[in-house]
Amino acid sequence: MLTLYYSPVACSVASHVALEEAEADYRPHIIDVFKGEHLTPEYLNINPRAKVPALQFEDGSVLLESTAILSWIGLAYPEKKLLGTTDRDKADCISMCTWLSSTVHGAFGRWVRPERFADDAQSQAAVQHSAKTVFWQSLQEIDRTIGERDWLMGDQFTVCDTYALVFYTWAPELDLPVDDLTHFGRLKDQVLARPFARKVFERENSRLLTM
Repeated sequence: MLTLYYSPVACSVASHVALEEAEADYRPHIIDVFKGEHLTPEYLNINPRAKVPALQFEDGSVLLESTAILSWIGLAYPEKKLLGTTDRDKADCISMCTWLSSTVHGAFGRWVRPERFADDAQSQAAVQHSAKTVFWQSLQEIDRTIGERDWLMGDQFTVCDTYALVFYTWAPELDLPVDDLTHFGRLKDQVLARPFARKVFERENSRLLTM
């Protein structure tokens, strides 16, 4: 059986939803980062990077990083089409996940922890301002990409949809007007209408349920 190590509110919700949508045989294991559980010796033995998600296989091996985990789930359960249908679809999904993890998540990380990127208060404020701008521009790009499509990547639900919603969920922390993102909001409603996805958001008590 697979074991997914995740934390509520974190980006690991995308992997959590993907496993449910795949109807995989897995066990969800909470690592509450707000309580510092990602820093315990036990978890560091699983993931020395002290982050979630981490996906542990039955043989004890561990796969790290959201893009890798989402890609593996999509490839391991091809009948669910979580990376789309064609080889090009799969490449496009991996490309989108890579951008979400690097550019979008990276911007949020700079806003949350500017002290990692600058020493003095003035420089940290500049880091936060720049990060907030990039984050908001990225959400607007996602909204435009969705446009009149059914889903972010086209007419097929994929792992990209719930991964993108991670950042929609975080936007209020930066006082960003998510209600302006009408296509993104429609995507949120469609994802929450999916029983497997909603089960995860309810399990994690996600703020997305009230947005």
